[in-house]
Amino acid sequence: MHTVTTVEFMRHFGRYHDEAKKSPITLTKHGRPSVVVLPVELYEKLRGHADPRRVYKAGEMPDELATMFLEQLEKDSAEHQASADE
Repeated sequence: MHTVTTVEFMRHFGRYHDEAKKSPITLTKHGRPSVVVLPVELYEKLRGHADPRRVYKAGEMPDELATMFLEQLEKDSAEHQASADE
């Protein structure tokens, strides 16, 4: 993620506007991060998943999440089995 000062961002708004459409830019004020400018698609994605705590009925979990969930279960199971064997 690119970081620029707020003053620099304002001076070269067009350049950073185009850059922010590709990936987020952190703006700093007095040397501290204060704002992140990000592509609208990423904002919409984040906004739609603001609260990661979501309950799904059986069979409703999105494929991507189900795959991630099963991979983690398999990893945890293998780690548990390895520690039980020791």
